[in-house]
Amino acid sequence: MTLFAMAMFADRARDDSEMMRILGGIGMMANRWFLPSSLLTLVFGFVAVLFGGLWSELWVILGLVGFAATFLTGHFVLRVKAMEAGKLMGEGKIAEAAIVGRRLMQVARFDYVVLFTVVADMVFRPSWTDFATLGVLAVALGAGAYFFLGAGLRPTQVQAA
Repeated sequence: MTLFAMAMFADRARDDSEMMRILGGIGMMANRWFLPSSLLTLVFGFVAVLFGGLWSELWVILGLVGFAATFLTGHFVLRVKAMEAGKLMGEGKIAEAAIVGRRLMQVARFDYVVLFTVVADMVFRPSWTDFATLGVLAVALGAGAYFFLGAGLRPTQVQAA
């Protein structure tokens, strides 16, 4: 999260090279740290749910759906955009790579919303009849999708320095 914040600060400062350097570091960490640690978390979660007999609990189901959403987003969207940006950087097209990087960051912001919603789900552990908590989680996801995904999928333009 700290690396992502650094990339956002570099983006706000319009330092495309620094933003792309930081995003490249995040991409390197994804395969070496984030993916293995998230898969270990999933495995230990499965073990806990298995021993606890919690498969019918809504919060467990929502947690698994959230995990699947962030995993699929990371693999099929963020990884692909990162590879595209890396290729553009390799060709010396920093401005074009920065456009792709900004789109990547918008989608990643929504991915963080999903991740924090999963954490809230695990903390509050809503049941099938806990409509208030479920409503708050749904509003958070909807707002995140509106503000981050919508902007992440709209075309971005290079701004002159």
